[in-house]
Amino acid sequence: MVVALSDSGFFVSVEGLDGCGKTTQVGLLAQSLAAAGKNVAVVRDPGSTALGERVRDLLLEPTTAPPISHWAETALFLASRVQLAEEVIRPALAQGGVVVSDRYLDSTLVYQGARGIPWEEILELHRLCGLTRLPDLTLVLDLPVELARARREAGGTPDRMEQEGSTYHEKVRAGYLKLAERFPERVLLVNAQLPVAELARECGELARERLNLERAI
Repeated sequence: MVVALSDSGFFVSVEGLDGCGKTTQVGLLAQSLAAAGKNVAVVRDPGSTALGERVRDLLLEPTTAPPISHWAETALFLASRVQLAEEVIRPALAQGGVVVSDRYLDSTLVYQGARGIPWEEILELHRLCGLTRLPDLTLVLDLPVELARARREAGGTPDRMEQEGSTYHEKVRAGYLKLAERFPERVLLVNAQLPVAELARECGELARERLNLERAI
């Protein structure tokens, strides 16, 4: 199992189905924490580095080419994450900053897990690559699959992952629910059907509460 290392920073990730409002809430959460006087770095996974953005394009671009193999897909996500951790996340945490990440390891567990890749093998790969630092808090914005799909369809052309059918996304949602059961100390479910402002208040309160708790230890 991947375990968190102690450092002076605070690491929060925001997860959920595509269409749950995750990216909006990442921005609002970062604004809330910055307003509270925290030095906040916002990242997205995959992405936020030159390598990560190139990998992101490969992974998400709709294509008619032969499908990416499940293990190749997993390896690409991992490569982007290793670079993100080394280049951005670790330095920010070492300086006592707050990192707010739009997705992280848990996305690979549930999305690639839904393709049949075992969680334990994904976790072991992360350990071997030195990704032993888990978020202090993971907020999963939970939303029914069909509602998430309706939101995505209203937002424009879907990417490669978004084009997957409802059966796949039901497995992904089930994976997120399983995460909350397996890692209750850090993974919290939040109702993504709440109005944007109300959802932002709840996410902000949960993050500030956990941040204060971490600082008190």
